[in-house]
Amino acid sequence: MTRYLCVSVTLLDPLFHGKGDGDEPEWPPSPMRLFQALLAGSRAGCRNREWSDAKTEALRWLELRKSPDIIAPAVRCVAAHTLFVPNNDSDKAFDRQERLTGKIVHPHRLLDDDTLYYVWPIEESEWPRAQSHVELLCREARHLLALGWGIDQAVANGRILTDAEVAALSGQRWHAWDVHRPNQRTYRVPMKDSLDDLERVYQSFLDRVSGKQYRPSLRPKKFDTVAYIRQTVLPPRPCAVFELPEGVAFRPVDAVKLAAMLRSLTCKLAKEDTYEFPGGAERYVAGHLKDDESNVPRFSYLPLPTIGHPHADGLIRRLLIAEPFGGDSSCAGWALHRLRNAVLKDHDGNERGILIEPSRPASKAMIQRYVGESRTWCSVTPVILPGFDDFKGARDAKDTRPTKVERLFFKCLAHAGILLESIASMTLRKAPFWPGSQHPRHYHRPDYLADQRSRPGWHVRLVFHESVAGPLSLGAGRHCGLGILAATDE
Repeated sequence: MTRYLCVSVTLLDPLFHGKGDGDEPEWPPSPMRLFQALLAGSRAGCRNREWSDAKTEALRWLELRKSPDIIAPAVRCVAAHTLFVPNNDSDKAFDRQERLTGKIVHPHRLLDDDTLYYVWPIEESEWPRAQSHVELLCREARHLLALGWGIDQAVANGRILTDAEVAALSGQRWHAWDVHRPNQRTYRVPMKDSLDDLERVYQSFLDRVSGKQYRPSLRPKKFDTVAYIRQTVLPPRPCAVFELPEGVAFRPVDAVKLAAMLRSLTCKLAKEDTYEFPGGAERYVAGHLKDDESNVPRFSYLPLPTIGHPHADGLIRRLLIAEPFGGDSSCAGWALHRLRNAVLKDHDGNERGILIEPSRPASKAMIQRYVGESRTWCSVTPVILPGFDDFKGARDAKDTRPTKVERLFFKCLAHAGILLESIASMTLRKAPFWPGSQHPRHYHRPDYLADQRSRPGWHVRLVFHESVAGPLSLGAGRHCGLGILAATDE
């Protein structure tokens, strides 16, 4: 049985003023911010005399834990405004009471609740060693005074929860990801020696003034950073993109054939290389999986038809190799390096094109259609459903139950790791959404998907509650060129 250490923090004011790296408004408050607040509360005032080795060991145990899940209320970032406060730059002159300095605040306003929850899982095997630390941290959490700035006063409590109790906590759920895209917001988390580093920082603050000499206090240095993503938002999906030389293109209905060429080339180069793929090259690169391993991480080979213009021809001039959602980009980096300038060959060994880095003026905008962010995504190649659909995509106006087609499509979402709760609306139909795209029956399929009765194809339009980043591919052929979606502004 898995237990959970849960530290709940209730803010006493509906405004949160904390800022993260880059002086940007921060929400949710980072785990490092909570760690600092726990330490400050435990050593504030007369409680500093009660500090013990047991408390030190408990915080050292906490700093080595994986980043917690955060369950936080919904917020709205309010307009920035300026406060004027006494200037504390006493290293320049001892007249701070005679000078004021402007301080820009850009707080978040809590909308539907006032309590945050930080949740760390504890496996059954480690519970005997962790129990004393957890119980002590639960008691020490009650001494927390503020979370954020000094004006962000708060009260906290620690509890040990079960799976069901964690699931019942209300609020938006944020999960930590160790990798992130460029320019993505990151949050500080504790790491080994964070406690000792904070002790040094505090001591330097106490010793900052000696006679008339001022020494600036140190800044925390021992912390790591991770990206926090809401449960309803897809994690990043690293990828490597190539284009074919001018004048070389493939029909959109042959997307599976082109994906097979790309997969074959990648497998050949992987065998010649010493790079270690997660789970091995046979699984990750070739996709040779057992029946019960359908969700094992692997490469997806996605040809990109030319779309987005009323007169687009739909021809495939660009290709993409994608890691699973939440990948660390190392495998995509390998693919970009090893496949650059490599030659694609068909089943008979004929050369069909060279993979080059995208350089044509139209390539950037076209690739952005597939890897950019949007709330609305439409299929370019058909989504192959994992079962017979009775040929019924519509329901009676009075019937609110999902149709057989919709239930099968829900499975496609689950297989791709997309939560149904993240979808605002969806449309399924046989007619294509994009000029240059074709009816599902026209597309070539691999042998295991050849039966169009038991594996029907549909075009789909998805609208998410929040913008998500591509590439997106759904359905039984999502790794081999079918079920590819592109972003639209409609």
